[in-house]
Amino acid sequence: MTMANNKTQCFICNKEKITYSCRGCSKEFCFKDLTEHKQILNDQLNNITKDFDQFKQIINEQKENPRNHSLIEKINQWEIESFEKIQQKAQNWREIVLECSATLINDISMILSKRINVKKLSSKIQKICLTNKTN
Repeated sequence: MTMANNKTQCFICNKEKITYSCRGCSKEFCFKDLTEHKQILNDQLNNITKDFDQFKQIINEQKENPRNHSLIEKINQWEIESFEKIQQKAQNWREIVLECSATLINDISMILSKRINVKKLSSKIQKICLTNKTN
């Protein structure tokens, strides 16, 4: 940043003052605004440096332990949730099969018991027929 020889308009305050050119953005600033501009740039650089350091740390952690990757954790969670859903569906179907089986067994039992009665009835009819023939 260099001092200009004559007064020019400051980019921030828009006043005619002795200004200094910022090499980074090529804008002219009065001393007060140049100081603030410099502080803003320093803050931005510090934030970029901080973000870069955090990024490097994450990359190094991933190198050291690739199984802790967030995508691996999401896949593991998906696996657990899917397994739980499958278990719940299997349990629901077991209950349906048991309920249907009980109904089916009851229906078959009723049919068989009716057939047994039919057999008894048939047997009685035959006895009656035999007795009538003999009489």
